Amino acid sequence: MDLNKVMLIWRITSDLEVKKMWDSWISVVNFSLATNRVYKNKSWEKIEEAEFHRCVAFWKLADVIWQYASKWVKIFVEWRLRTRQWEDQSWNKRYTTEITVNNFNFCESKWKSWSNNTVNNNTPSNNEEDEIPF
Repeated sequence: MDLNKVMLIWRITSDLEVKKMWDSWISVVNFSLATNRVYKNKSWEKIEEAEFHRCVAFWKLADVIWQYASKWVKIFVEWRLRTRQWEDQSWNKRYTTEITVNNFNFCESKWKSWSNNTVNNNTPSNNEEDEIPF
């Protein structure tokens, strides 16, 4: 059995980037989340680290995130990690690891009434989003 599941709660740290594939009506939204880690080092000094996570959502879920979320909104996201590969303009191989979002929920009170209706992504079960060329 394999398991690839990620769950994060924190704030959106980037502007939302939306792409519409008009020929197929597929929506894609990209954004970043940050999580913080606080610990003490060997000298008992408090250390705070921020980790930034790239997130991508497809289909109807992308439309809902685009419509209701914005930078600095605190949300919960979950689904799986995915690493993509491409070649840059100099033909160097580049990689990025991102969270492909399948579920999300707002965590702040101004979104409380809306967030009680958790949105699930109704993506096709055969992972068609893996074939989107960007």
